[in-house]
Formats: sequence, C-alpha cells, structure tokens
Amino acid sequence: MDAAEILEGLKVIMMERLKFDAQRAAGLGPDTVLPKGVDQSIGLDSLDFIELSLGIEDCFGVVMDEREDLAPHFQTLGTLVDYVKSRLGVA
Repeated sequence: MDAAEILEGLKVIMMERLKFDAQRAAGLGPDTVLPKGVDQSIGLDSLDFIELSLGIEDCFGVVMDEREDLAPHFQTLGTLVDYVKSRLGVA
C-alpha cells in the first residue's frame, strides 16, 4: 500500500466517521493541517481524533497505542500517512 492509497483511505474514514462531504474530503491533501486552533487547520478536536484512530484501526489494522504521544502524527494528513506507512512496514 502506497502513500496515495493510505491518503485516500484516510479521506474515506473522514467521510464515514467525521461526516465530511465528498467535496470537502476531495480537497484534502498531505499538507492539510488537522488540529483545532492551528492556522489553516480543518479544526479536528480530541473526539475527532478518537474517531479517526478507530477508523485507522478498522481500515488499516493499525492499532494506535494511547500510551504513545500521538500528537506529532496527527499534525497533518501527511504526517498521519507516514505514521500509518511506518506501522504497516511500508517504505
């Protein structure tokens, strides 16, 4: 699975779990900033991140360890793609 496939999977998760419409999801890319309160962000909050984590587990089989500091991985869609890739063992 390559980065583009993971990105598309994340967009599907955002449509299904976060109720993004298809047009909004289509405009998202690797540089899309996720957390609420950051300039140019799409404004995801802690509950959104929980839903996103559950969707990642369902879609990719990647279990997010809450004991780990996951904040750096949830900065942008690109950092999240990189995290999923690393957990899947994809170069």
